[in-house]
This record gives sequence, C-alpha cells and structure tokens, in this order.
Amino acid sequence: MTVYALTLKTLTPLHIGDGGELRLGFDFVNYNGRTYRLNEDAILLEKEAELSRFNMRNFPPPGKLLLEKDYANPAFFRYKVPGIARSRKDDARLKSFIKNVYDQPYIPGSSLKGALRTALAWTGWTEIRPILDRGAIGRNRSWAAQPLERKIFGPDPNHDLLRSLHVSDLAGPAQPGEGLMVVNAQVLTKKAAGSPVELEALRGDITFQGSLTIDDTLFKPFAENILHFSNRKHWLDELMPRAQAHSRARILKLKEWFEQADNCERIAAFYRDLAAANIGPNAALLQIGWGAGWDGKTYWTHLQTNSQLFEQLVRDFRMHKAAPGSPPRKPGDPFPRSKRAAMSVKEGAAKPAAPFGWVLVELEKK
Repeated sequence: MTVYALTLKTLTPLHIGDGGELRLGFDFVNYNGRTYRLNEDAILLEKEAELSRFNMRNFPPPGKLLLEKDYANPAFFRYKVPGIARSRKDDARLKSFIKNVYDQPYIPGSSLKGALRTALAWTGWTEIRPILDRGAIGRNRSWAAQPLERKIFGPDPNHDLLRSLHVSDLAGPAQPGEGLMVVNAQVLTKKAAGSPVELEALRGDITFQGSLTIDDTLFKPFAENILHFSNRKHWLDELMPRAQAHSRARILKLKEWFEQADNCERIAAFYRDLAAANIGPNAALLQIGWGAGWDGKTYWTHLQTNSQLFEQLVRDFRMHKAAPGSPPRKPGDPFPRSKRAAMSVKEGAAKPAAPFGWVLVELEKK
C-alpha cells in the first residue's frame, strides 16, 4: 500500500447534506443572530409539567416552550452556530450538514473520491478515446453514461481502476457543530437570482484530516492478468496534477461566467485569485458537495464536442428547466445557464458573495 496523509482546507462555504431538513421550532430556533439546534428530549423532559395542559391538537413544538432564561442552559441545545435563516415562516426549513453521532461535521471520503474520479475521467478521456454516441450515454437518467464509465475505468466494480484508491472519511473540528454556519444560498443566472435556500455549511477556513491509500498489489503482474488496468497506473501517480488540471480548466470558465454576471464581482475576484494561485505538485483545488454544478460532476466539455448529440441529451434527460419568467432555452444556448452561490444579506438585501464547495487538498506520503 502507498499511504498518504490527506489535509483538506475549505476555501468557501461547503455543504454536504445528510439528506434531511431541519424544521424551525421542532429542530432549531433563532436567537440573537444564531441558530440553536434543539435537544428535543431534554426540553420535553424538563417541560413535562407544562405540557400536561396541552392536547394532541394544540401540542406545541419544543422550540415554543423555551423562555428567555432557557437559552443559558446548554442542556437544551445540541450546538449553536452563527447566522439565521431568512425565512420567517412557521415551518421554515434548513438543509442539514452531515455529522457523526456526536454532531461533529465531517467530510465523507466518497465525496472527495467522487471529485477525483471526475477529474481522472476528464483528463483520461483523450488517452482512452471512447466512442461518443447516443448508445454510450444510455437511456436511464440514473445510470447515464455508464458505458463511457466502463470504457474509461473498467467493465464492472471488480475490474474498476479506482478499486485501488481508498479515501477515508475526513475528521475536522472536535466540538458539536463547530465550523458550521447558516448560509443563505440562491441559484443565479447572469441577470437574476432564484428563491432562497437555507442550509448549514462549513465556513471557508476549516481544516480536515484523513488518509488516501493506493493498493499497489492490484498493479502487480499476477493481478494484471485479471484486472487489466496497469496501463492506467500513471493516472494515480499523477492524481493531484490531473485533479488540478481539471479544476483549473473549470476555474477559467467560471471566472468568465461570473465576470459577465450582474452583481457577482466578489465571486469573479475569487476565481481570478484561484486562477493565479500557485499550487504545488502534491496539492489540488477541488469543488465538492452541493453547488459543484453539472460541469463538476460529468464529462463536461467532452460531451459538448458533439453539439447535436449534446442537445439531444439535454432534451432526453430534461436537463434544463427554465426559471419562472425566463425564456425557454434554445438549441445552442449556453449550458448550464445557472450557478449556485452563497449570499451576503445586509438590511434585507442579498448579494452574491461566494461559490460553494471549493477546497484545497494536499497529500503527504507517509
């Protein structure tokens, strides 16, 4: 085994969801500019006597039982984070960040490995030269481009090149909820912004640690007779430079997009800084999690080389949904037409502040 210590530092807000939504009053409350994650059991146990006067029809959510003095009682809260949701609706929702059983946020190794897989597929395309036609994409939206995937990485999971690559889950701050904040996000076009989305996200300055391992045994001569992927071993030897090449190509395109978008100068300046950054051979910039976008999770430019086929895919998989009031997309129009961004909210006005999910990954051989 070749083992690397892996360090990941967030550069912009990062959201990796656990599949759930938190509800105002039931799971969290807002107080003095902070979001408090409720310990429902502790609250209900303490307020048991008070609850006896309610029936099932008017039973209040746990958050409604709290008094001013209760916010000084840490037992009532699992954690608290800066920021509050903009929505004041009774059932306001907040997308929850993934955490372990101790409420410590972590980064799943699968999220990072997925981004590396995308980068290897994009950079390795010109070496493998897969045939790009409608049959190579398939008809099932959930398994789109699986024939291309098999051509590039291997015919099945047992013969897949990245069977040899293992990325651990990454551990970060030790305290419950530490490093998280509540972020308002919106989907942007170059001229408008969509409805707000509230979510828990890591701040852009949090460090996580983990490991990355390459199973060298799978590249030995005895394994080559079965697996047949030793001709791509150099992809893993060049893992960070290849990941950085993919990211740099995306960064340049994203810089151009945000430079042309209204009120997005802060994000355009961020991408200009990324484009000018000097990244060492054992490091790479990556975009992971919510908001990485279509170009960060697919074959991207390779699919667009055949414009007729690409337009067919957009139609077949209904990849474009026009925002309310927006004109329908025409063949040949830029795709995708929107990006997700974290918003800065001041005096009720929201302006684009940062993209989601950019991290710096560094490897050090053990």
